[in-house]
Amino acid sequence: LNCFPAFFFQPSKGFILYLPSIPLPPFNSITMFSKTLLALLAVVSTEAFAPTTRPAFTTKLGYAVKLVSEEYSLDTTIECPDDVFIVDQAEEDGIELPYSCRAGSCSTCAGKIVSGEVDQSEQSFLDDDQMADGFVLTCVAYPKSDCEILVHEEDSLF
Repeated sequence: LNCFPAFFFQPSKGFILYLPSIPLPPFNSITMFSKTLLALLAVVSTEAFAPTTRPAFTTKLGYAVKLVSEEYSLDTTIECPDDVFIVDQAEEDGIELPYSCRAGSCSTCAGKIVSGEVDQSEQSFLDDDQMADGFVLTCVAYPKSDCEILVHEEDSLF
């Protein structure tokens, strides 16, 4: 530090510009340490609470699934994500649909697809002809498009 003239650097004051006509305030190492610490805390606090960019969210939660039953006076549409079973989303939305096993191995939750497409690959009850006729087990059916399903159709299955 010998390369600087004495008026630019003083060990107890740091780098300063000393003009003989202006008196300097009293400095000491504690004051400088405190000010430095406060400045560092301010920077850290600002970074910790700085706003972050949020991921973009779509307004649509999933597919529109229209549930219809004339017998039970039901005609409502739910938003169902493609990774949630239709009967589970209906139940979460306060709509009571029939179910028993929740495993796709009985016909209690049977419905009939009017339009749209579902994935019911986890079911083991319906045969190929019944699925070709549009029957679906809502307890193991994921929507794959907007669709309309007649629910409470167990009696129509047989």
